[in-house]
Amino acid sequence: MRTFFPAEKIALFYCVGLGLLTMEMAVLSLAGIRFSIVSLLVCIFIIMFVACMLGRSRRLNVSYGKAAANPFSILEKFFAGAITFEVLYAFFRTFIMPMEGYDAIAIYALKAKIFYLAGTIPYNFFSAFKDVVPHIEYPLLIPLAEASFYTFLGSLNDLIVKVIFPLYYVSLLAVFYSILKRFLNRKESLLFTFLLATIPQVTDFATNGYTDLPFAFYCSSAIFYLYLWAREKHSPFIILSFVLSALAMWTKAEGLLFALINAAVVIICMAKEKSLRQIGVIYAAISLFAVIAYLFLLKAAGLAVNSDFAGEHLPLISKIMTGFGRIPDILNEYQIQFFGPKRWNIVWMLFIAGFILRFKRIFLKELFPLTVAILLVLSGYTVVYMLSSARQGFGWHLSTSGSRLFLHFVPIVVFWLALLFKELKLEI
Repeated sequence: MRTFFPAEKIALFYCVGLGLLTMEMAVLSLAGIRFSIVSLLVCIFIIMFVACMLGRSRRLNVSYGKAAANPFSILEKFFAGAITFEVLYAFFRTFIMPMEGYDAIAIYALKAKIFYLAGTIPYNFFSAFKDVVPHIEYPLLIPLAEASFYTFLGSLNDLIVKVIFPLYYVSLLAVFYSILKRFLNRKESLLFTFLLATIPQVTDFATNGYTDLPFAFYCSSAIFYLYLWAREKHSPFIILSFVLSALAMWTKAEGLLFALINAAVVIICMAKEKSLRQIGVIYAAISLFAVIAYLFLLKAAGLAVNSDFAGEHLPLISKIMTGFGRIPDILNEYQIQFFGPKRWNIVWMLFIAGFILRFKRIFLKELFPLTVAILLVLSGYTVVYMLSSARQGFGWHLSTSGSRLFLHFVPIVVFWLALLFKELKLEI
């Protein structure tokens, strides 16, 4: 029996492989080795070799999903056709415009060009360029990924390099569908993949060169495989979850929060089951260590987690009191997102309805890990808003970042809806 489906393997190979390649590029820079087609190909061959070795490891005797030999029904053809259209349209939108978003150009593409032209991460990058590059402290996965594409292309082609982002979109859909097939039949899996694929906020960020969709892939997939481990206790899933969680930290600073949430989900699930598993404890411990190590490296380099929040040193009690006063504004922004079909279709409204109408059921074994994860993410982002001291002002920060933060975990919410659909024994 298979551990991973073929499309799932391809998606993971692209996203995990690209993430690991950027980490190896950072190592090459520390070793004084310049980026070149040869040096990057060596890195890729190493990743492929490790992937092949892991692919030959013990297969799990688990059967997933139902046989899909039956011909597609009209409804299934509609879902598959609509998903295919969204994917093709995402690629079309990607290639009709060059990089144009402010953050895409000023933060990520600018760093990528510096790395490509220097052939490395300059040893004094964080000090010499701090007054030139906005948010120089941001993690480097996307800039290094773009620099690797520039290296293979041999030029600063901002149009072709954008292919990185719709490929993350396709990979997210492939992994999402493969995860669903473990629990639902083909029609239902296509329904919820269609629901995710057609969310305007998801499709928009599949084309604009921002890091939010790649980050959504890593942190959501980390939760998906952690959920599989919580259900089946097979170690490959929790190992993959940790790798994805680490790559989330290497993509956006919010990955620190998700790493802590993943560790908390593991501990809470083990406590609920009254079963202390060694690999779960190790996962939580290593996740905590990774967060501490990342913060230590930032401090050693003289960097803040986010420079927007640096420079204002108020007593903690003052921040807490200010934070409580912000709760009405935060909740108002949340309701704008929840009831904003222009960006989210009806996903968040379905989530609220399911949460309220099936409150007891969502804390039972099947949905418990995902419910905890979603609540912890919402709580974590709420605390960040409460304690933030953004230089541009709290209102500006809240209004410009809310929709991006909700994008990070909306795949988890759609997966939660799919499992609730199954638990309620609904049919289409």
